[in-house]
Amino acid sequence: MRYFIVFILFFSTFLLANTPKSVLILNSYHKGFELSDTIIRNIEKTFYSYEDIDIDILYMDSKKIYSRDYRKELSKLYSLQLKNRTFDLIITIDRFAYKLAVKNFNELFPTKPMMLFIGVEQYSKELARVYNLDDRINGIIQKLPIQDNIDLIFKFLPDLKKLYILNDRSPNGNDSSPFIRDVINKVKHKVKIEYLRDDSLENFKEYFSTYKKDEAILFIRFSNDFNGGFYKTNEVSRAIDEFKLPVFVTDTLFMEKGALGGKLISIEDLGVVTSKKAIDILYKKDFKLDVSTNEEFEYIFDDKKLKQFNLFIPKDLKNYKLINAPVSFFEKNRNLINIVFLATPILLVVIFGLLQALYEKQQSSRKLKQRVKFDKALLNAIDSPIFWQDKDDIVLDANAKFCELIQVSYDELLGSKLLEFYHSAYQTNCIIDYLHDFESGKLENSQIVMRDTSYDKKIYFINQTTYEQGIVTIFTDITKEKEIELEKIKHTQYMIQQSKLAEIGEIFSSIAHQWKAPLVEITSLAQDMFFSGNTSEKEEDSYHINNIMIQAKYMTSTINDFQDFIMPSQKKTVFNVPDTIDSMLNIVKHNMKYNYINIEIDIKNDKNLNVYGFENEFMQAILNIINNAKDALLSNDEKNRNITIRLRDKLNVLVIDIIDNGYGISKEASGKIFLQYFSTKKQGHGIGLYMTKLIIQDKLGGKIKYKRIRSGSCFRIQLRLHNENISA
Repeated sequence: MRYFIVFILFFSTFLLANTPKSVLILNSYHKGFELSDTIIRNIEKTFYSYEDIDIDILYMDSKKIYSRDYRKELSKLYSLQLKNRTFDLIITIDRFAYKLAVKNFNELFPTKPMMLFIGVEQYSKELARVYNLDDRINGIIQKLPIQDNIDLIFKFLPDLKKLYILNDRSPNGNDSSPFIRDVINKVKHKVKIEYLRDDSLENFKEYFSTYKKDEAILFIRFSNDFNGGFYKTNEVSRAIDEFKLPVFVTDTLFMEKGALGGKLISIEDLGVVTSKKAIDILYKKDFKLDVSTNEEFEYIFDDKKLKQFNLFIPKDLKNYKLINAPVSFFEKNRNLINIVFLATPILLVVIFGLLQALYEKQQSSRKLKQRVKFDKALLNAIDSPIFWQDKDDIVLDANAKFCELIQVSYDELLGSKLLEFYHSAYQTNCIIDYLHDFESGKLENSQIVMRDTSYDKKIYFINQTTYEQGIVTIFTDITKEKEIELEKIKHTQYMIQQSKLAEIGEIFSSIAHQWKAPLVEITSLAQDMFFSGNTSEKEEDSYHINNIMIQAKYMTSTINDFQDFIMPSQKKTVFNVPDTIDSMLNIVKHNMKYNYINIEIDIKNDKNLNVYGFENEFMQAILNIINNAKDALLSNDEKNRNITIRLRDKLNVLVIDIIDNGYGISKEASGKIFLQYFSTKKQGHGIGLYMTKLIIQDKLGGKIKYKRIRSGSCFRIQLRLHNENISA
């Protein structure tokens, strides 16, 4: 009898163990949603080894449709669909499925099967009691490692200044939000945190399109935009990959899809853990109800993303997994290596030969690299910009000077056409335009004029050499040579002008000599007449003779002034500018008086207004400007002809403003008045102002410019004042 009872118990246990088990999986989402699909796939892998387990899956599509009405209608549909169906276990994935199952448990599952949930962040025992399910519910509470990941971000970025946390407004996002805000309150004193919820992926792409040092993103989830629109997983992953900031995550869903990594919940492991717990519920007699929190995490990082943001894994982090790391040679060629070892006796000689050949090749390659480096160094040492291109205008190589000239990096330039950089910089545009003119024969003298990055004028001579593979173009900098040539031309013109003035001075000296003799004779005759005349007429004669003597003395003084003025200065001297201007005005005062022109001199702080230079040439420069002002004033009313000469000391620089109230110079002509042979007057020669600029800038080391003002014209001259202490 005892053996019979043991047999009955054993047979009952065998039958119970082989009774088919029916499992219903309620998936909150649609088929194709990667997170839930991954969990289900790993549950099924475990169940495949149990032939007696029958699986049904219902997809609720709550990402795309979420409302109370939808939940009610779904409950009604499932009541009809699951009617007369019995299940041993209900597995719910995520909160939507869990809440629907709990609130409609008695209607949907009258046989009271066991229930196992996964993916719920906020589990409530009270809710289970309300629906009398505290003896039915098992589950794994999903705890996101938010605090741990923020601590990890600080290790990667010790100087972290700003952290963006992305979490949508889905029901799951709302469940996570209290935990996120709790962590924000703990770390907000250490770093600025921007918690982003009400936005879209499109805005995020634009917002995070620029790399900013010491900023990072903690991505929680973002499957729905602020209007409730649904984003597919591949859309989210593409956006994450485009972000220009490092993106840390809390689960493995977006690893190898743009995320850098973090302390992660493994989606695959969640499926495995869930399936094991389900097996225990289905088969263990002594199984106890268990609602536990997921504490299994792993550190995973993407090597490509680490390199992209130049980040390094913290030294104190030991157990981690690195994905997308470069595959070693041995791992990549393991099969080949095994074959080689197996065939070692046969291949030994071949290997030795290959090694010898490889060594020789490496030696040749090393020599070639050294030669290339030497050629490159030699090329970069050449001060002239050089580049060469093939027949299709593709740039094959260039030296550093050419890259600097067109402001394009060597890596960007290599393998590209110059036209691709046409609008990148002013210098590039100039070079391309000049080369086009040069190749079409429009460029005169094969010379180009442009400004470098410092806006200094540069002149280059272009030389092109054609060879089989393309064209080598060399730009020789001839700026200094051209400046010397221009200086020689200016000096020659100056010397010609001075020679002419010297000749005029010689002629004037002869005229002065011829004039002085008659003037002496006139004064002598006047004195003789005075002393030989009658006493009664002497008083009247004295008045006339005195006038004759004054006029003769004035003519002699004027002749001497002209003679001194017209002769070029032989050497530089220190001269007082106000005195020099007075001397010059003394020469032209009668001309100005007869033309009803009023000249006023305004001097501020006239102490030590001395300049070191050529005095006569300075007088000539001022006279040229005064004469131009006189010509302009002749069209004014006789009562309104004014010239003002203002002198002032400004930070040891003498500023001279010569202002007239004439008609002024047009805007078009004002930029050309200092050019040689350019004149605004019909009978003008275009020499006066050109010589004035030459004297002021080249001979006196000063500056001169013209400005049209409301009342007429203003010529401003700036000369460095002579300081006797400094000179000494």
